[in-house]
Amino acid sequence: MRIYVIPITAARWALHCSPVNATPTRMTRLALFASSKWSKWAVHPRDSWRGRIYAYGESLMDRIDFREYFLKEIPSRSEGGLVTKVDIVAPSLLRESAIVSELRALAQTQEPYHGRWLRYCCYLLPLSSLFTAVPLIPNFPLFYNLFRVYSHYKARHGAQHLLQLLDGGAFEVVYDAELSRWYEGAARQQPGSPDSGTLPAGGAASEPPSQHQPSASETPYESDADQRTLEDGRPLLETPVLITDGDISRMAAYLQLPLFEPAVRRARHQIIAGLAKPPPPSDV
Repeated sequence: MRIYVIPITAARWALHCSPVNATPTRMTRLALFASSKWSKWAVHPRDSWRGRIYAYGESLMDRIDFREYFLKEIPSRSEGGLVTKVDIVAPSLLRESAIVSELRALAQTQEPYHGRWLRYCCYLLPLSSLFTAVPLIPNFPLFYNLFRVYSHYKARHGAQHLLQLLDGGAFEVVYDAELSRWYEGAARQQPGSPDSGTLPAGGAASEPPSQHQPSASETPYESDADQRTLEDGRPLLETPVLITDGDISRMAAYLQLPLFEPAVRRARHQIIAGLAKPPPPSDV
């Protein structure tokens, strides 16, 4: 099993798990079947009722914390019985002790959180099932509630398995030279950052990163030149963003992981939204 740690800012990281030798349980197979059925609604026009419901459902799922998606990717102990070690792949910008500490803290805090919300969603199942009385309309509240039950269940057990592997020392932090290329010199460009000057000696690739030229279709968040000062009505960012959406696409192509790009892109957009400074109060 491999866990990829991708810094979005110096202090906030995207996480993605690529399981190996994981055997899906019956519940997971049912969830995958339901997901395939749901994805077929994407072909409906956006002005149709199916298209509107699909768009709204996708917006709801995009609001779910990216850390929950990461923990769901980790196989439970029943699914990952053959997992004896996890490789934690990261750029050399990050220290091993910080990576392990962050993953352990995430597992310790999220396990009880998802356990609590798993119970709440189970309590709501009888209430959401009442919507089946409405004729001709699928019971979307029940379907969404079932999705949340599964999501919290998977995230809780993923956190438990991650904590077991970390506490048992069944992990190794691997610095990938190609990933490090996107972050070459990033710490040195942030004099006030606690990570400034902490690149391991010889750890980063010597090849400088390619200069990204934002296209006319790119949003300001996707540009390298504007991470500290965004214009045209968008709020300023409190912390500079280290990579663009284009960088994420190139990383995914290099790693050849189909689920890497949507996971890291979702995390990047959520982190940027959380770092946006509130607009100044207007004078009345």
